[in-house]
Amino acid sequence: MSRESNAVEDHLQSPVHLPNYWEILSKAGKRITDNKLRSAGKQYLTGGKSIMLSSGLPNQKPLPIKKIQFTMSDGHEISLSDKEVSHANSYSLSEGITELRDWLLGLHKLEHKPPQLTRKDHPEPFALTITNGITDGIRTCFHMLLDEGDSVLMERETYSGTLTLLQLFAASPIAVNTDEEGINAKDLEAIMSSWPEIHPHSKRPRVMYITPACSNPTGYTWSEQNMVNVYKVCRKYEVIIIEDSAYYFLQFGERQRTFQSIDVDGRVIRLDTFSKTIGAGYRLGWISGPSTLTDRYVLSMSQNTAHPCVLSQIMINHILQYWGYETFNKQMIYTSEIYRKNAEILASALDKYLTGLATWSFPRGGMFMWLKINDIEDTSVIMREATQAGVSLISGDFFVPEFKSTCYIRLSFSMADMEDIEQGIKIFADVIKAKKSVFVTAHNNKLTESLAIR
Repeated sequence: MSRESNAVEDHLQSPVHLPNYWEILSKAGKRITDNKLRSAGKQYLTGGKSIMLSSGLPNQKPLPIKKIQFTMSDGHEISLSDKEVSHANSYSLSEGITELRDWLLGLHKLEHKPPQLTRKDHPEPFALTITNGITDGIRTCFHMLLDEGDSVLMERETYSGTLTLLQLFAASPIAVNTDEEGINAKDLEAIMSSWPEIHPHSKRPRVMYITPACSNPTGYTWSEQNMVNVYKVCRKYEVIIIEDSAYYFLQFGERQRTFQSIDVDGRVIRLDTFSKTIGAGYRLGWISGPSTLTDRYVLSMSQNTAHPCVLSQIMINHILQYWGYETFNKQMIYTSEIYRKNAEILASALDKYLTGLATWSFPRGGMFMWLKINDIEDTSVIMREATQAGVSLISGDFFVPEFKSTCYIRLSFSMADMEDIEQGIKIFADVIKAKKSVFVTAHNNKLTESLAIR
């Protein structure tokens, strides 16, 4: 067993340090209460028998959709029963349909083995609920956990949508130095230990948002040892970890451990999605972790979107039940292999056209490659000119706190085919060369003017 594996196993045997969930909640999170009307109607939604003189459910008779059938990529046809179509036409449980939640709970037992499930001495139950995709999950978690003026710990580069959501909640991102191993635990400790002195009028961050598997935009995947090191700092300072796992199943090769798999205390809220593996338009994902927090998530959803899309839940549940866990895993490997091959094509084109112009590393998975453009400090100019030349890419300022200028570019290898990738990188290289030529000319002109003045 490796030294890294030994460190993880030692950590998993450590005593439970249960967070004070009530103290971690935001003011709004503490105010969330049950939706009384939905609670009263739950008997009907869960199959209870009653003469319904209280319901606001629509009458099924005039509704137009009576039959739903779809065909999978292997030719297997799935038809929804009359009962399922009726269910899809109506309201449902805020936490999601039971059969789908049970299947996903089984997946977590196999894939992550959360200590909350495997340790008999754990006082906090583990729970799982369906969401309207990860972005809605992040937003609801922030609503539950953040007050105006709070600070959130995160990687140096992070998902652009999260930065925008923080603006909505008037919260500040605190970027921690990050490399291919993940957030630097020593820098995280330095930020937290010095917080009272440097920020005497604001409370320490109590939330950390991270994407430790195939990060968007960098493609980085954290090492197991670094996960443990960062977890220990979060434990010391009572920080809740939001683990955004949108790209988890797109890892190339063996999948890395997750924060949920080392969550001895019950301080990790994990967010998953079907968007990258079954379809983004279904707007379906799930949240898992300590039941105290997932239950509050359900209460929040009951007063917001009421529940996730029922038709999407029924369709995806049929797919998962048809596959089973073994075929599901094979499908995830098949999907990640498609992305790996695309990444190799992109890397080959970068080697051919951008050597000397930029630096990069091959990602551990996901959809993106993170490039540092040499000698250019603001890549937003490059993005605009590349777009005009017919190549779409994203400048790095989209992914850093306060959207500051950077020397980085995010390239995606998810959609373009081999020929398009080759041509796109060639055009991109020409844009960089042209921009550098302008910079050199401008620099030489300034130097000439300076010498003339002397």
